[in-house]
Amino acid sequence: MALCLASTAWAGNPGGKIRSLVTSFKGTEGFDVVDLGGPAMLLLKAAARAEVDDPEDRAAMDLFRSLRRLTVVDFSEAAPEKREKFLRKLDRILAGEEVLMEAKDGGEKVAIYGLTSKDGSRIDDIIIRADDALISVRGSIRTDQVEALMKQASK
Repeated sequence: MALCLASTAWAGNPGGKIRSLVTSFKGTEGFDVVDLGGPAMLLLKAAARAEVDDPEDRAAMDLFRSLRRLTVVDFSEAAPEKREKFLRKLDRILAGEEVLMEAKDGGEKVAIYGLTSKDGSRIDDIIIRADDALISVRGSIRTDQVEALMKQASK
């Protein structure tokens, strides 16, 4: 029964699936993983806030208060078959998720995904997927805050 409940909880949780994927590849040769959560995130946010003087920058920092975890995976040195396996699994997890932005730098394609709440009021996770790296930011940001910040930045 516990297994059934756990699989149901993970079924609609791309952020949780990504964390599970990263965990399964952690320790694999060529996969460098930095995973910050809890106290490390508190220190990172406090250090960033201490460096901000401008009121507009403070408004931007308010967006990051509810972030809980930052995970960075660099697999540029991984064997091609391991890298492809990781990317296939990652792409299956991200299939159907909203792409906020795509860009090409040189020959490399970068996509930024926003995993939104069902009612669209929050971005619950941000995933940055590149050809040889992954950045996952877990937490919740209200979309109205993002919109207000974007309007302010465009002035």
